[in-house]
Amino acid sequence: MPRQPVRAALVLGLLSLLSASARVKGEEDKPEPAAAEKTAREALTRLDKGWKPYDNKPNLGDPRWKRLMEALVRVVRAGPPAVPVLEAAAKKGSPWSPSTRAFAAKVLQLVRGPAAVRKAVAEYDLAKMDTARQGKLAPDFVLPDAGGESYHLSRFRGKKVVVLTFVVADT
Repeated sequence: MPRQPVRAALVLGLLSLLSASARVKGEEDKPEPAAAEKTAREALTRLDKGWKPYDNKPNLGDPRWKRLMEALVRVVRAGPPAVPVLEAAAKKGSPWSPSTRAFAAKVLQLVRGPAAVRKAVAEYDLAKMDTARQGKLAPDFVLPDAGGESYHLSRFRGKKVVVLTFVVADT
């Protein structure tokens, strides 16, 4: 797999991981349908305007993965009322770019999928995105395993090596 789409693949892989293990007590407050549709349309528009297909050139510092993550979180926060916008955007022949159509189709699956996954994505703090720095301690985070047990990165401080593996799969 070329290096360029790795971050986007990691985002989608993380969603697959979360879908297998996240737990939900109840849905969050749902936005009004009109507001949710507007939010989804705005997120797709922002993604569409700032997107260009990946190529084989080095992309260190490339902001596209952030745009993808921001759009993902905002649309998922909009919830099921965003489905008509996503359906229209995902249709072949829609005015959106092929990349945005593909994104809308993937997010549509997510929005229609398990509530636990939607909740995990909706609760993602965009302010913490891209806070890791080379040579510095990694920011703490929590990930559940397939059995539902949560692990904090800080639990492993002082150990020799921590290896994170994100399995990317299309479902």
